[in-house]
Amino acid sequence: ALLSGARNEKNSKLAQQVVDRMQKLFPDLKSSLLPASILLANVYASSGDIEKATDIKIELHKSGGKKQIGITMTDIDGKLWKFRAHDQSHPYSAEIYEQVDRMPKEVIKHGHKYDASWIVRPMYADETIETLLCGHSERLAMAAHFIHHRKPKRIQLTKNLRICGDCHRVTKLIALIYQCEIVVRDANRIHHFHLNGQCSCQDYF
Repeated sequence: ALLSGARNEKNSKLAQQVVDRMQKLFPDLKSSLLPASILLANVYASSGDIEKATDIKIELHKSGGKKQIGITMTDIDGKLWKFRAHDQSHPYSAEIYEQVDRMPKEVIKHGHKYDASWIVRPMYADETIETLLCGHSERLAMAAHFIHHRKPKRIQLTKNLRICGDCHRVTKLIALIYQCEIVVRDANRIHHFHLNGQCSCQDYF
């Protein structure tokens, strides 16, 4: 919880102290130390220290640690859909990405500004902050719902990783704009996004 708070505040000093303490107290708890180290690397990346973040990821790779691939799952008309970030494997991908392109225009009208600090790798020449963040798996899953049901009343998503701060803010706005309740079960908790644009976690995720 403390490490997640440090991530939200981009406090790399505190994050480093927490991970160092975890490694000292629980050296054999690999199942927790690996995601903690990945989260630490993300804190450094979000605070602008890409070199330090890269060094941590290189060490993890050398030790055999592998970052878990983010997947969002959702049920649409009784069929289970799975999405990875920037997924193009679905038969409705063209329509999904058309909807993905429409959603940013709406959230920007409501004052959203994309937060580049949640991008934890170098961008390629053909990428932008918006295209990287809008390609996150939960946004593709939401778009899939909207192309199948123009005005869904409720969307439920399950994500195996923690939702990023930018997706959290965007999902609040989508629930408000489209008047659709959205429930996201991520690796930390269940987020219930209400029609008034607020989340049950009170932004302490």
